[in-house]
Amino acid sequence: MSGKQSNKTDAAELPEAVELQATWMPESAQARRLLRDRAALFATSEAADGPLRVQEPYIRFRLGAQEHYGIPYTHVEEIMDAGRICPVPGAPGFVLGVRNRRGEILTVLDLKEFFRPARDEEYAEDALIIVVRAQGMQAGILVNAVIGNDEYVTSELDTVSPTRGIRDLQHVRGIYRGRVAILDMESLFGDPVLNVSKPVGAS
Repeated sequence: MSGKQSNKTDAAELPEAVELQATWMPESAQARRLLRDRAALFATSEAADGPLRVQEPYIRFRLGAQEHYGIPYTHVEEIMDAGRICPVPGAPGFVLGVRNRRGEILTVLDLKEFFRPARDEEYAEDALIIVVRAQGMQAGILVNAVIGNDEYVTSELDTVSPTRGIRDLQHVRGIYRGRVAILDMESLFGDPVLNVSKPVGAS
């Protein structure tokens, strides 16, 4: 699927991806809340007590052919199949379109416009959407693949280098184990260029 075209794949056609989602996100709403609360507690402890060897859970995904990124679970609402993404005329390049999410309209974003992964590849029919919340806003992020869940040590994040092909360095907390760029979702969703709180296509 092109990054600028609709994905018409029905969820029923992706049994393997849907089944694997249960291993990435807890099934019950209570379990998801506990996971987010745990991640928030870790973040609070680090801020209050200084640098500690704190492990924060995150969801790991791939953009393009090989670039790995992570989003802390404090911001992750759900992982879902891409389904049918409807383009919106006049929307900026990072807005792929909108998708129906149980009767609600979900704006779907393309982070490749921000991070420019090397050896880029098109989104396939089995692409997934990570629904995230930050800055009081909610949006879906289309990814080439979800690798799984993991934990990163906050004190062991390396400084981001411009040579990694990441354009907006302020939206990355750091690099974990030389491979995974841990995203700062509050910074990203607060970027005036993104501004997902505005109606899609609004001037």
